Amino acid sequence: MSIATWFLSVAAVVTAVGAIASAYYARKAIGQQQANFDRQISEYKLALYAETTLRFEGRFNDPSLKKIRSTAAAALLNKQDEEQAEDVFDFFETVGLFIRLGALTEEIAYSVFFHWVNLYWKAGKHHIGSKQQEAASLWGDFERLYNNMCNIERRAHADSDDLKMPESRLHQQLQEEAELWPRA
Repeated sequence: MSIATWFLSVAAVVTAVGAIASAYYARKAIGQQQANFDRQISEYKLALYAETTLRFEGRFNDPSLKKIRSTAAAALLNKQDEEQAEDVFDFFETVGLFIRLGALTEEIAYSVFFHWVNLYWKAGKHHIGSKQQEAASLWGDFERLYNNMCNIERRAHADSDDLKMPESRLHQQLQEEAELWPRA
């Protein structure tokens, strides 16, 4: 083998090793970029979840909805004019929809709304059931929200009093909601 051929062979090997090293470092850099991109997306989603939650919480505690909640709780407590509770059911239907579409997480919604979802579902389940006889999909996302939140509660607190909720406690909590807004 001549020296020129030998140098060409060595040069080809060095070039091949350089190309392999370049490909390796390029792949590593792309992997790091992807990890950074995934982290940024995760942080962005968390910020959106927080913003969405704050908007829902603000709406839930807005005086106009407190008045609606008060009227709804009184209707459910007295088992009269239960259609007054439908706006509250609709609110939780929307929360459930946002979770189903991935715009909000169940864990965040659970942390903020479990108490009220549990209360209004338990108090309104007969009215909801009768309305679902007419339209099966009515408040389906609210029902899914309730069931999923109960599963979270069960995992966190296996012997949860909220899941058992005796009639006396349900009555007391509805009374507290009914007192949110003064009656004329």
